Amino acid sequence: MSGTRAFTLLEVLVSAAVTVMLTALLLGVVSQVLDSWNRVSGTLTTAGQAGVILDHLVQDLEAAVLRADDAVWLAATVQRDQTGTGDADMTGVDWSAMSKPTGSASLRLVPSSGRIEDSRFGQGGVWLRFFTSQTDSNDSLSNRSAPRAVAYQVVRRRVGDRYAYQLFRSQVRPGDGGASTFSSGYNLFAAAYTTPNGSAQHPGNVRRPNAGFLLGNHVVDFGLQIHARSPSGDLMLAFPVTNEPGQTFAATTDLAATPPGYAGRPVTRGFPVVVEVMVRVLDDEGAQLIWNLESGRISPPDGMTPDAFWWNLAETHGRVFTRRIVIRSDRS
Repeated sequence: MSGTRAFTLLEVLVSAAVTVMLTALLLGVVSQVLDSWNRVSGTLTTAGQAGVILDHLVQDLEAAVLRADDAVWLAATVQRDQTGTGDADMTGVDWSAMSKPTGSASLRLVPSSGRIEDSRFGQGGVWLRFFTSQTDSNDSLSNRSAPRAVAYQVVRRRVGDRYAYQLFRSQVRPGDGGASTFSSGYNLFAAAYTTPNGSAQHPGNVRRPNAGFLLGNHVVDFGLQIHARSPSGDLMLAFPVTNEPGQTFAATTDLAATPPGYAGRPVTRGFPVVVEVMVRVLDDEGAQLIWNLESGRISPPDGMTPDAFWWNLAETHGRVFTRRIVIRSDRS
């Protein structure tokens, strides 16, 4: 009678070692697949957000209403240091010391490459506002194609248990008997458009966005380059023209027009011909990492300043999306 053959200790050890090696190999493959999926998923999310934002900008800017008179029909301002509540003054806004950097090293308004993709537009990005006409649906007076004021603005505000960077597209009703674009007039430097008011579709939304007009999440930068015609007829960069925050572009013929609250800061006047817009959108991981940095949960690596680390995270876990828009609005 033959005896039952048992595994030797050496065979068991060899088998265990092979099993461990195969498990480690499979875990590595699974980890790479998950990382790739997360990257693809994050790319799709940021691209989707950017697509919605840029589509709105194209639609609005292509229908921009411009007139060659002393009113301000379009204005773009590189916002100042957003200390405290910031210029928007929305409920829940907080531009703390650990939020998006404000130092001059973090500004890149006129990059040496000339490419808007290489720009950094400051803590609050660019505050853009202008008059536009939307498609006439004829279902109510508020949806007629009469000119209305719109504004785009980045805000850092509380969302749940954290702060998030969001882009708002404010919209003012064209005219229905109450506070509206028509009753406030067509001058973006008028008090009605610079006095904050959070009521939906109120002219004060141009300064203080209504929370219902959220356009995109995780938007940490928003800016534009405005090209106008030089006296000789050549296309030239009209905004931004320096690396200093606070500068404004105003579509007006009024050589004394100055945006309220920005007295003494440079104003370039003209009429846009081509506008290049950009948004920098974080993926979910990037938004979490930046919040961890801003809330003190993580610290910069040795030898790296908090400002440099903030931008390292934004550039590693965010993407820049751009669009070139030709302004076809006639001026009279």
